[in-house]
Amino acid sequence: ATMAREIIRSPTYFRGATEDAFDWLEKLEQRFKMTSWSDEHKLKYISIHLQDDAYKWWIQASKRIMTWSEFVKEIKQAFASTKMKELAFEQLRWYKQSINQTITQYYD
Repeated sequence: ATMAREIIRSPTYFRGATEDAFDWLEKLEQRFKMTSWSDEHKLKYISIHLQDDAYKWWIQASKRIMTWSEFVKEIKQAFASTKMKELAFEQLRWYKQSINQTITQYYD
């Protein structure tokens, strides 16, 4: 029960849009594995791991999310897309036309 207490005392926080939901979920699942918590238990304690935008999202989402797998799917949809958009924008921002690339290829 020591690891279970540790998870409750020092949560693995997720704040939302500026962080990577996939990385956070992976770390959280590793900690949960050490406790052998059931999916119901994970869902019961998830709110202590959420802050800021993620917590606000959970207040609404918790009304409809009834299982751990639903939570995982929905939080990825809610926040992973934001991170992916940021990454895509960064890639576009630094994208340069290569020497052998035609104008049409550059804009495709």
